[in-house]
Amino acid sequence: MYIVHAICERIVWLAAFFATRVLGSFKLVGKENIKGVPRPLLIISNHISFWDPMAIGSLFPFFSSYIPIIFMAADEFFKNPVLKAFFWLTNTIPANKGMGYDVSLKKPREVLKNGGVFLTFPAGQRHFDGSVQKPKRGAAILAIEIPNLTILPVNIKMSTLKWRISDIILRKKKITFTAGRPFKLRDITNSENPDEVAVILADEISKLS
Repeated sequence: MYIVHAICERIVWLAAFFATRVLGSFKLVGKENIKGVPRPLLIISNHISFWDPMAIGSLFPFFSSYIPIIFMAADEFFKNPVLKAFFWLTNTIPANKGMGYDVSLKKPREVLKNGGVFLTFPAGQRHFDGSVQKPKRGAAILAIEIPNLTILPVNIKMSTLKWRISDIILRKKKITFTAGRPFKLRDITNSENPDEVAVILADEISKLS
């Protein structure tokens, strides 16, 4: 299945690359911060659109060993058979909301403990203003449990969510990704309180704005 996921995510990579670089005015700040990042790798980001997971994946080179990147989607999306098939092909997992962190974090734990890459949005939902409001505890728990985990903060800014023809032709849609310096949790705090760590991680994302 790894090969299937890797191939399908690279097909999505092409679509995301086209949408962000060709249809919009794209800018990546901190490109040097995503080169040679140690794994296991936890990518944390603010969340402003459905495109975010795919667009973040396209920050890495097409043949990057960091792909496939595993991420979560809201449970209700899995009720759509087309989306469910897409998620299966790209190894996207359900959030399992309300079932407890032992269930919802089972797959991310497995991925990270095997040296993989997991992308999560601490806010848990989209906020177009780019903020990380009331961060969830999931990323914090993973960061606390896995001492050798590298954390890469990313901040996304987009001038508008709309894809108007005039904006596409004139490339007025501005999309900016800022990749912060990767770090280990112990580099910035000794706290093992998930609520405190969740806020700290959210601050690392917000600092990039």
